[in-house]
Amino acid sequence: MRFLIALFAAAAVFLALAPGGPRAAGLARFHGLSPATGGRLLRLLPAAVCALVLLLTGAWMTALFSLPAGLLLRSVVRDALARREAQVRRDQLQEALLSLATSLKAGQSLPRALQRCAVELAQLHPGGGGLVREIEAVARDVELGTPVDEALLALRERVPLEELTALVDALVTTRRRGGNIVEVMSNVAQMVADRLAVEREIQVLTAQKRTEAAILAAIPLGIYLVVRVTNPAYLAVFHASLWGQVALGLILLIVTAGYWMAQRIASIEI
Repeated sequence: MRFLIALFAAAAVFLALAPGGPRAAGLARFHGLSPATGGRLLRLLPAAVCALVLLLTGAWMTALFSLPAGLLLRSVVRDALARREAQVRRDQLQEALLSLATSLKAGQSLPRALQRCAVELAQLHPGGGGLVREIEAVARDVELGTPVDEALLALRERVPLEELTALVDALVTTRRRGGNIVEVMSNVAQMVADRLAVEREIQVLTAQKRTEAAILAAIPLGIYLVVRVTNPAYLAVFHASLWGQVALGLILLIVTAGYWMAQRIASIEI
């Protein structure tokens, strides 16, 4: 029963980290949590990996070696969450730009356009998250009397997104010195669309390598589980002696480090 529980837990970790499949849904559920809760869950990941290895092997030394492996896995998960959050924000920024441009072309003022944009984003994304709450906060501040430029600059400070920074700087400069705000937003919208297209193309091109890395990392664990269940005496040397436990822990650490390195190589920043 212990090995069965460990097998299901290891399979869940593999499915969560592997590209495609239920990963997107899992990350989306994770983003539904508050930043503090998500940070606590990430901090608990190395301890969870240590507990899983201890449950699986029954070797304390091997479990201690799994702590650095858990730190590497936490780095992989954190990077994946950060990339997905940035992608979600860019998608929502593109929608916000379309809404703002439509309102401004219809003759509405920028404060009114921001309020309408907040309403439309909330309707498109009822769960909030990403850029929705931030746009709502800007619209609320402007409605309560905060100058538009000040509210936009505060948004730029809260959301570390390159495209949003460029948009806010362009809007503030255009409002202060004069210019066509609709044309400025159209240019930023085109930049965001081009960047999203390049990112998606890179993800498609690197998906196979990321999947191969996950499979190669899962193969040693699968072999160990099969042998551990079918012929436990064959692996007794890894559990009975101290050096065997150290060797097993080093194997786990090397496999995890290889997976971490493969994910880092496949993660291309633009």
